[in-house]
Amino acid sequence: MKTFRRLTRWLPVLIGAVAGMLALLLVGQIVQTRVDDFRLRAYVQDIMGFMSDASISSRNALEDAMYGGVVPCTDADILALRRVAMRSPYFHDIARVHDSRLLCSAVSGRFDPAPLLPPASHETRSGVKLWHTLTGIVTPGVQATAIGMGDVVVFSPPVLPERLATPQPGFASVASTGDMRFQFWRAGRFEDQQRVTLGQTSGWLDFGTLRQFSACSSDVDVCASAVYVSSCILTNSWGLMLALTIGALAGGSMGQSWRSRQRYRTSIDWVTQQAAESGGVHVVYQPLVRLRDGKMVGVEALARLNDSTGNPISPDMFIPIAERRGVIGLISRQVTRRALIEMHGRALADPEFHISINLAATDIVDRTFHTYLNHVASSLRVPRAQIALEVTERSTDNMTRLREALDRLRVDGYQIHIDDFGTGFSNLAYLSTLNVDALKIDRMFTHAIGTDTVGSAIVDQICKMAALLKVDVIVEGLETQAQADYMLAIDPEVVGQGWLFGKAMAADDLAPVTNVTNAATAVNTRGASA
Repeated sequence: MKTFRRLTRWLPVLIGAVAGMLALLLVGQIVQTRVDDFRLRAYVQDIMGFMSDASISSRNALEDAMYGGVVPCTDADILALRRVAMRSPYFHDIARVHDSRLLCSAVSGRFDPAPLLPPASHETRSGVKLWHTLTGIVTPGVQATAIGMGDVVVFSPPVLPERLATPQPGFASVASTGDMRFQFWRAGRFEDQQRVTLGQTSGWLDFGTLRQFSACSSDVDVCASAVYVSSCILTNSWGLMLALTIGALAGGSMGQSWRSRQRYRTSIDWVTQQAAESGGVHVVYQPLVRLRDGKMVGVEALARLNDSTGNPISPDMFIPIAERRGVIGLISRQVTRRALIEMHGRALADPEFHISINLAATDIVDRTFHTYLNHVASSLRVPRAQIALEVTERSTDNMTRLREALDRLRVDGYQIHIDDFGTGFSNLAYLSTLNVDALKIDRMFTHAIGTDTVGSAIVDQICKMAALLKVDVIVEGLETQAQADYMLAIDPEVVGQGWLFGKAMAADDLAPVTNVTNAATAVNTRGASA
């Protein structure tokens, strides 16, 4: 059983390694086909170069012999034929023909008797006649291929250059006319030759082991078609080893990363569950300052949680886990109770001191939480008017239920604030539907303060709208004095929050009540810092 558990724990790494090897094999196959396509194209271009040169040489010889201007097969004509034959390395004889009989040639002179030339194997649209291998026509026992036009025939040896006649293993080719009806020659293993499809070229997205390429000359009636039959990464030992090694390492690393993350997330799930049920959440506070006189009129209490090794867990991670596991309400109660206990003395000492509690929608519509909140406030003698409940504008709860719940809380004496105003999809809907006491401008707009951006203009409009509705404004994320001065010029009663006035800290580190600043506490059950 223990062995099975160990294997199960390492299963993601194994799956990642296998997936990585398969992925790299696919990539290796694609690369292999591209390399072999390049080799195949080079092979076909070599064939086309040889065939084009030979065809042009034969065509020029035919034209020179046809329009020589001398009487056929006279001594002068035979001499002229020999001069033509000597200019080309691609054929060994050129002859005159009449009524399918050879009259004379550059090598043999005049024939007596005149040998019979068999019917042409193929005739092109331009009138050029082509013969497959002929044996003993000009010279006894000698094989030759022939090209004829008019009364002239050129004989060429059927022997190809070694590089074309015996290509590398896996390559095969066929040279033909443009209409593919006549084949000059074939090269490569016979089995590979049978896999050549004239005029066929492998597509760009074709990664099969059989590679094909065809090309035709624009100057002469010649085409070449070739195949490579072994384009497979599995036949490339070095490429295969490299692909498997890199794939296994990369895939295994990704699997290990996923395994570690899952273990960490599983650990966070467990820690969050335990903290919610046993009271393991602790709270820190960040001051809220009235800008016109620098008086501290609030602090935001932020939920914090550490993992089993003592390292802090991001609220963006453990809060969604708590919501998913259905224990967010337990965390809300912990933070609310601890904040009221630690801050009730400040609230009793200063009527302007407010404890602002930022709640999830599930807490707001939960009647049992209302009962709990009323009980804690009464037992600690914290006036309800000094407790502000914040609802995030991104709440997706039913608007009707939300409004009814907030109205009940407002009737009980609590203030209602809208948190992160401007970042959701229902700014005006919130203002027109809910009775609120304050808006908290999100930090994304604070960073645009004092610039010519659209965000700065939005801040101005929010403040004007709040003044028209007689709603207080709290601006989050203040980091510079210039931002504070800008907001003070817009709204003399604005309250600021941010690193300009201090980072989140423990309750004992806050300024004392006798200081020129007083405190109000914002309890962020989602753990988001202003």
